[in-house]
Amino acid sequence: MMRSSLAKLVVAALLLMSMNLYGVALDKAYAAATYYVSPTGQNIDGYGSDPATPFKTLQYAADQTNPGDTVYVMNGTYTTTNNEAILKITRSGNSNAYITYRNYPGHSPKLSTGTSWNHILVASASYIRIEGFEIEGNNGNLSVSQGEARYQHYLQNYPSGTVDWNYMAPTNTNGIYVRPTSTASANPRHIVIENNVVHDVPGGGIVTEESDYITIQNNTVYNNAWYAVYATSGISVFHSYNSDTNTSSYKNIVRNNKVYNNKALIKWVNTLDYSDGNGIIIDDNKNSQLDGRLAPYTGKTLVTNNISYNNGGSGIHSYSSANVDIINNTSYNNSSQVNYGEIYANGSNNVNLYNNIMYARTGRHITSNSNNSNVNYNNNIYFNGTPAVSGPNDIMSDPLFYNAAGGDFRVHIGSKAIDNGTSTLAPNNDFSDNPRPRGFAPDRGAYESQNIVGNPSFEWGSLTGWDKEQNAAGITAVLGGTYSGTHKASFSTTAATKLSQSRTAPLTKTYTATAYITTNIPSNVKLNIEVNGVNKGSQAVATGGYKKATFTFTANANDSIKVSITAPQYSGGWVGIDNVSVE
Repeated sequence: MMRSSLAKLVVAALLLMSMNLYGVALDKAYAAATYYVSPTGQNIDGYGSDPATPFKTLQYAADQTNPGDTVYVMNGTYTTTNNEAILKITRSGNSNAYITYRNYPGHSPKLSTGTSWNHILVASASYIRIEGFEIEGNNGNLSVSQGEARYQHYLQNYPSGTVDWNYMAPTNTNGIYVRPTSTASANPRHIVIENNVVHDVPGGGIVTEESDYITIQNNTVYNNAWYAVYATSGISVFHSYNSDTNTSSYKNIVRNNKVYNNKALIKWVNTLDYSDGNGIIIDDNKNSQLDGRLAPYTGKTLVTNNISYNNGGSGIHSYSSANVDIINNTSYNNSSQVNYGEIYANGSNNVNLYNNIMYARTGRHITSNSNNSNVNYNNNIYFNGTPAVSGPNDIMSDPLFYNAAGGDFRVHIGSKAIDNGTSTLAPNNDFSDNPRPRGFAPDRGAYESQNIVGNPSFEWGSLTGWDKEQNAAGITAVLGGTYSGTHKASFSTTAATKLSQSRTAPLTKTYTATAYITTNIPSNVKLNIEVNGVNKGSQAVATGGYKKATFTFTANANDSIKVSITAPQYSGGWVGIDNVSVE
């Protein structure tokens, strides 16, 4: 399905660049150094060790590094060093001393090139951290016609070995690329790529190839892969490499990334057709495309808490891969260019897809199911189409996003995503690093509602978690007549009626209690809060449709909070209750 082989993708750099020292872990002991880089600096002795006298280029700083060193990059735009990359990292840290490249505190450095193959290239180096950069490609100055011209040039000249790689580079530039220097070089491992913004690069946004122990987290990756001839994507973990025999813990992790509008507008030179442009792909970790050069990857891969939308291919998928867990992601309106689907596995085995939200583009697939073995779906939500495969606790329901068009994929309190996920493999935090779960169970999707009330909108047609304290026979969960969603709690007030739920305060803070209540009873229908048995507030609602009852109160961590809705006995009286929250 994807991509050029390593040899094809790298051959340009190998033909054009003289051989550098391969990155290997350094065995000598070094005192950790801190370097500073600014476009206003100088690459000379006596510079680089103080923010007031920084080095000028990233490459010069990188060539000084040893294990444990940190390179702080200051404000400014860093441009092409050579045809291969703005920053080529070949020197390794070690297991106790990573080499870190990051933004100077409070600064927002930018890397931008229109001529190199990569912005940042990690070539056979290990124990590296890359964080806090904006990487801006040249898509704004490129066009489909320029990409198609390179496509034709490649097809015409590759068989005879006469490709002009300098000509090819501008429409195939990658953002951050991790790979061996050559097929005979050390394979990168223990690479952390986090808190970066990678956008508008014509090739792959973040790509790792023939590497191990990769963490890609908290990045924003958008508008990439448009003009490349290599079927690239927003985030690709491609041809993973076994650096050890660990099969019990996660080795590759892709989490808490926002990935959107990545798409392939140029055909792939391998198939002569459009391909990929996915948000996130775990790609051929069986290594079936390498003719036996690498053994199939046996490590575990986790893809969790990502938001992937408006991409040309899939939102997230596993292709020809094994031992992948795809958990608590949100995927929306993908497959604008090729009809792949939202989240799925293809040609894969031992894949779990739990607690995801998949909202399909109209007329496009939600899931796909081809040549899989032991691929398990459970507790997912689908909308705007029919999945090709689904699991026992999957449902069809509108997730009720706050503002999908504006990129806000939190869900409203009436969503069936809330409190209805499985705890199996669920992460302890959500996309915003809020704790998960908050209610009775993890939510589905990348966000966890911070409402501590469980079953807050009665969306499963039950009162599970609620206590019918008074007039139990007069309290039911009913379909219809809701403030939002499909169900509500209903009182028939043949006697004084009380519905309550007790929860433990997770934090010391000021909380906001809210409920939407409709009634025909003229007075004394109330939302109430008690903390450790002491009344902390009440608010009554009037008649005339749903009214919002809300007030604030304070509680300490581990206090007992009781939320209740009460109504007096009233002949012919009724109350409807929806969307109860304490946040």
